[in-house]
Amino acid sequence: MLLSPPSLAILLFGAAILLVCQFIARVLTRTAKRRDVEAPASPQLKSTIQEKVPTTTSLQESERPKHSPSETRRLKHYKNLYHKVQNLEQHPKILEAARTELIALLSSTTSTALQTKSTNIFAIDTYSRSALETYLQNDNDTSTTAFEAYIARRRAGSPREMFSDIEEAKWWLKNAAPVKYVDGSWLGHINKITTPFPLRPITKDAWQVMSEELGDGDLAKNHVFVYEDLMREIGETEVPAGDAEDFIHPRHELDELRVWRAAVAQLLVSLFAHDFLPESLGFNMAYEGLPLHLMKTVEELRELKLNGYYFVLHISIDNADSGHSKMATEAVTKYIEYVRATTGSEEEVQKAWRRVQAGFMLAEGLPTTPEAPSLKKSAEESFPRNDLERRVVEVFAAKAPVAHKLHCSSKLKIGRQTLVDWLDPSIFSSSKQWQMDFLDDLADCKPWIKKGDADGSKLVQEMSWGGRMFGSFTEGEMIILKNWVNALPDDRPSVYCNFTGRTEEEALTNNLHDITIDYPVLDQSVDANLQSLFSLTTNDLSTTHTHHTDPLPSLKPTNPNTSHHAHFGSAVDITRLVPLWFASPALLESFVNVPAKVSNRLGSAVVRLLRAQTGFAEEGDGVAGMDEVVRGENGGVVGLVELGLEMLRRRSEGVGMMTLKEVLQDARAKGAREEVEFAELMLHASMRPMRYGDVLLGMTAAFVELHEHIVAAKMDVLSDKSRAVLAAIAGRERASSEICMREIEGHADVGRLREYQVGLDVARRRIAACFPAA
Repeated sequence: MLLSPPSLAILLFGAAILLVCQFIARVLTRTAKRRDVEAPASPQLKSTIQEKVPTTTSLQESERPKHSPSETRRLKHYKNLYHKVQNLEQHPKILEAARTELIALLSSTTSTALQTKSTNIFAIDTYSRSALETYLQNDNDTSTTAFEAYIARRRAGSPREMFSDIEEAKWWLKNAAPVKYVDGSWLGHINKITTPFPLRPITKDAWQVMSEELGDGDLAKNHVFVYEDLMREIGETEVPAGDAEDFIHPRHELDELRVWRAAVAQLLVSLFAHDFLPESLGFNMAYEGLPLHLMKTVEELRELKLNGYYFVLHISIDNADSGHSKMATEAVTKYIEYVRATTGSEEEVQKAWRRVQAGFMLAEGLPTTPEAPSLKKSAEESFPRNDLERRVVEVFAAKAPVAHKLHCSSKLKIGRQTLVDWLDPSIFSSSKQWQMDFLDDLADCKPWIKKGDADGSKLVQEMSWGGRMFGSFTEGEMIILKNWVNALPDDRPSVYCNFTGRTEEEALTNNLHDITIDYPVLDQSVDANLQSLFSLTTNDLSTTHTHHTDPLPSLKPTNPNTSHHAHFGSAVDITRLVPLWFASPALLESFVNVPAKVSNRLGSAVVRLLRAQTGFAEEGDGVAGMDEVVRGENGGVVGLVELGLEMLRRRSEGVGMMTLKEVLQDARAKGAREEVEFAELMLHASMRPMRYGDVLLGMTAAFVELHEHIVAAKMDVLSDKSRAVLAAIAGRERASSEICMREIEGHADVGRLREYQVGLDVARRRIAACFPAA
């Protein structure tokens, strides 16, 4: 439809005003899993504030959030990403859209932060540890001081500031679930086997934070489980699990836009773990800080006699002395020093720092809490939201009486209304709500407005010489409109790239094809090979283990110091074993990428098994926190990868190898082609834990047997000290593996046990082939 010049003029007016609003986003949502009746409940907190709980009242439909068409599209977009990113195996094509969205979010929050640079972490132009620590301490002090002021206001009789009554608090808790059900996901893809070996001490520190978010394998302490328990307590039993497709259905009324946006950011920031490591570390450092809203939430839930332990947990475990906040800061400083040591370039150090800052502001710039309907300020109170908006509205208010009737034949729609309706002077001049909605809808009217780029916006081009609206606006009015457009959050890739020094090609390109170095890799061309490998019939199962009467002999209680496994020999071809050894820690890595998938007994056992393989200390009643970081700095965190590197060093091999890819290339060059190919299939299978989960658990059990055999046979592939380390690892592996086995064995689907046996047998055969007959 062609517009008359006057109609076009008004459309462009509108487009210019809206974007400054750019809603902060809506907030989180929630999801509940079926309860495990044997799992312990979350601790209850007794109310410390004496206040009568008001009678519950239903949240009126009119109070529920309303979305413009553009907001509705974005809500659908975020929900789609939320589901598919948690189910990558079924939706591998989402990776391109996910990367594009990550860059857009980084650009948008970077753009906003640059406008208030002196008040945020961007104020640290040149990195130094002291400057960072000072900033974080000041930030913490600001939050606690603001909380003191909040407590003073409340004691003086002021109303609640998070939710008004118990019914609204329950609504708030429900709508926060989308974020709470991905708790820890911003680190979900950290510390993979394809992480360069020199970076592992850093990514291990970050992974320890995620491990504690997952309860260190104790289901009762798993943060997602704790929140699921809270949902059940407030009567929300119908909403499905956070990774379920039904979770994003509109019927659940989880429609807080800013919550979904924040949840998606958490899922995306570590998804491309190797390409965005500094951003992930920066995000973690910001997210593990102490936000004011968290402390307010605890107080107000207590007042309403609702269980706020999930929120108390995050205040305590995230502390800046020994908790996640301190651990996150250590990971960042170690990374920056790593860049300095490996590049010798201060320019590269500052580039790395800017990427950390971008990740930090991605977390800081996206609100994660719902906006309680009763506490939202009306447009009469809150609009215009800044002086620039006020001046833009004045410009359009002056034009409306002149342009309104000129567009009476126009059917153009801007968001919720037609152009003609928006410009009705009797409404436009008298209603702030109307003005605010107009600006918000107009801001999303492309191509008239390019956020942050006035000269590139068609609105400004049409008002300039040669445009159809030239002369409709004065020079002063054009300056106001251009300033407004330039102030809008700019989500173009160039914003993030210009700030960090990365090229757009580097940031946006998904060259994720090599399973030995890239992540994530979901190569569908190998599916047939995997199906062939794992499609053994009953008659195909190895008969070399007939000396055992139990069909699953590896699950009998054993002592790793004395138990020999007869299917392995006394001498090993280390060249053939090395590819399998290094690929084996990847088998269960992807089980824990999605927090919602491990808030159960089997998932918790896998967390403990991975902790053992990584070299973390055995789990106790509390949390290790900074103790684990210090232990790592003293060389105490030795896992399977470190032991594998020792195997190579003892044979004067692998010196200087930095990556898994180099290890496999070296093994292939020395004749272990079949073992390398099998190792690569192990890596591909590990990226498919939903399809091959039970197979992967069976394969892991075979490698537990290998570890026990090396210890019991006192094989000289490792030193005595390292064999002792391996013995401890193997003991913990077996305990967790047996729990996994019992979960599978007790499942109604007997096919799961069959798949477990297939994985066990396939891996045993391949490992046994590395032990040539005497």
